[in-house]
Amino acid sequence: MSLHNLELLLPYGLTGIGALIVLLLGVLPGNKNNKIPYIGSVVILLLTIFQVGTLFHYNARIENFVAINPLTLATFELCAAGGLATILMAQYYPKLNQHVDEAFYGLIIIAVLGTFLLVSAINLLAAFIGMELIAIPMFALIAWNPKCKGAIEGAIKYAVTATVAAAFFIFGIVLIYFGTGTLIMNEIPQALMGPDAIPSLVNIGIILLLIGVAFELALAPFHCWLADAFQSAPAPIMAFIGSIAKIAVLIFVIHFAMSIAPIWGDFNSVLWVLVLLSILLGNLLALRQTNIKRMLAYSSVAQFGYILMALACVSDGTSISMVEGLRAAAYYGFSYAIMNMVVFAVIAMMSKYNPTGELAGYRGLGRRYPLAGGAMVIAVLSLAGIPPTAGFFAKLFLFTAVLNSGHIGFVILAAFGSAISVFYYLRILLAFFAKEPQPSVSVSTTGRYSVTESIDFGSTLVMTICAVGTIAFGLFAQTALNMMF
Repeated sequence: MSLHNLELLLPYGLTGIGALIVLLLGVLPGNKNNKIPYIGSVVILLLTIFQVGTLFHYNARIENFVAINPLTLATFELCAAGGLATILMAQYYPKLNQHVDEAFYGLIIIAVLGTFLLVSAINLLAAFIGMELIAIPMFALIAWNPKCKGAIEGAIKYAVTATVAAAFFIFGIVLIYFGTGTLIMNEIPQALMGPDAIPSLVNIGIILLLIGVAFELALAPFHCWLADAFQSAPAPIMAFIGSIAKIAVLIFVIHFAMSIAPIWGDFNSVLWVLVLLSILLGNLLALRQTNIKRMLAYSSVAQFGYILMALACVSDGTSISMVEGLRAAAYYGFSYAIMNMVVFAVIAMMSKYNPTGELAGYRGLGRRYPLAGGAMVIAVLSLAGIPPTAGFFAKLFLFTAVLNSGHIGFVILAAFGSAISVFYYLRILLAFFAKEPQPSVSVSTTGRYSVTESIDFGSTLVMTICAVGTIAFGLFAQTALNMMF
């Protein structure tokens, strides 16, 4: 391996070795001081973000295992920033701030390493290792404070789902390897033309792999775990799962589609079924929710249904170029991650006043805390696709790409789903800006915090940066697209 390749491997080394350093910082001799591993984890992720930024002029493959390209590096930056945001929000989160230690920070950094492996994988085994490095830390982080209601249940449901997803994924890999003799993604189409290839096994293997991905992305009908996991998980962990882990899986699917482009069209019917069910079930189930966490979970099902349209419409040889569809999917994913992080940061910030997440508990908080209320307005309008936010341009690019492919029926379906989503997104704003103020309560008598307490720095910083990013990512949409592809 050359020195050039070693430089490209630095993001993996910084996060992998950095996680071990953080764990060691927590067991230094002397008094227990969680500030040291906290500062160490922040420094490591900031160094990672800076180091990744120096690599954007590279485009290389390393040992037929991972590849470095602009889309990969942009996702690295998003995932490292998402890990940093999770740590900042967790530091003062009411249900966590007495329990967060070096193990918590180490698990977050290991999950970030998993996202790096997953999004850069050109070998299916690298992708599987990346998925597991994301999933395993999440088991522990969802149930980090087992005394919280539903924490153990949510962690078990997530663990079972991730295990089932891993089983489908690895069995799919086995069948693909048995049918082609290779695990390198872009060699699969050529290997299928060989005399020893078994196309039927490969097709089954790819379908099983896509089912594993559908579990991870919580696409209908594999979505049942998401609402319970969101409701029981601490808001910072919910942010990582909903905004970072799922985007990492999405970018892997984009790379996979690009790698097997000659045969990707054989699976368009499977993708369209997932699109139809996700858009319909996601929006209809979200419409019935009174808890913001469950609402966001079902909203996520619908949002990834929209994204999957771009991947499905490039799969049947129609006039749309593959790059156009995949660019639209990647931009939508990045936009969703940023605007979703705003909502999660506001939920984390307001959890001391409304720990259950019921919409009724947010009444008047947008008026009482204008910064949080303004950020929530930006995020919700972006999720609904209102200009000039990133969400509007994401839907514009994606729906245009699908329309150009001739799938006007699915564009109408998506537009109908988006119209439904406006109703439940506006319910969030109605609750936040209702005139009726939420009564103050005393921590000494109820275990909750008074509304007169100061708001924590971490959530405020994450919320502000991501809210500005939601607007900027929309205003400079073309620049963002050019950076990724």
